Amino acid sequence: DDLASSRVRLYFFISNEGNQNLFVVQASLWLYLKLLPYVLEKGSRRKVRVKVYFQDPDTSNKWNVVEKKVDLKRSGWHTFPMTEAIQALFERGERRLNLDVQCEGCEEYSVLPIYVDPGEESHRPFLVVQARLSDNKHRIRKRGLECDGRTNLCCRQQFYIDFRLIGWNDWIIAPSGYYGNYCEGSCPAYLAGVPGSASSFHTAVVNQYRMRGLNPGTVNSCCIPTKLSTMSMLYFDDEYNIVKRDVPNMIVEECGCA
Repeated sequence: DDLASSRVRLYFFISNEGNQNLFVVQASLWLYLKLLPYVLEKGSRRKVRVKVYFQDPDTSNKWNVVEKKVDLKRSGWHTFPMTEAIQALFERGERRLNLDVQCEGCEEYSVLPIYVDPGEESHRPFLVVQARLSDNKHRIRKRGLECDGRTNLCCRQQFYIDFRLIGWNDWIIAPSGYYGNYCEGSCPAYLAGVPGSASSFHTAVVNQYRMRGLNPGTVNSCCIPTKLSTMSMLYFDDEYNIVKRDVPNMIVEECGCA
């Protein structure tokens, strides 16, 4: 399929974060269409067709296409499914994704797709990719107890947070939810006095005193997060700009006694 002059090529570099066995759950291209001043006839609307071409997984000489008819009422973001393209990229062991975008009717109806414009940094195209390890055997087992229903000791309980259930899906773009997890369980003195299970060396030392009856007070240990990790988020700010931020302390990775 010869590339028409009206197509614009976009390049994306995608990292697999060092994991060779990633399965793409969902992937989307986000493209901003800006309406320019235009006199519409009464009763007519701006309707365009956007086509996104990507290289066929089996041969680089062939291009597949994802297309969408868009009925435009205002400037805004539009998404195009890219799961097949990203999965094929990972399977080939490549990092660069080439996409060709063509908008039929955009010139006629004064619709401007925003690609790379220094004055439109917050409206540049971007990809949202949700992936998981395809083989759980390659996961590294973390230190600390995982709650499995068989223990009442301090452990990490898996807990999925769905932003739709708390009404945050209107401003958070991605992810739609995540495993934030939480800590629960008891902290007997013998557990809180073990450096690997205590939240800090100080906690371990204090609880060694408690175990030996040397503590005059009645200090009790509680189960708290001892390791938290950062999560990347895409969201709309107050001016409807898209912001990408790495938010610290979002995911409980390990629990211990304090």
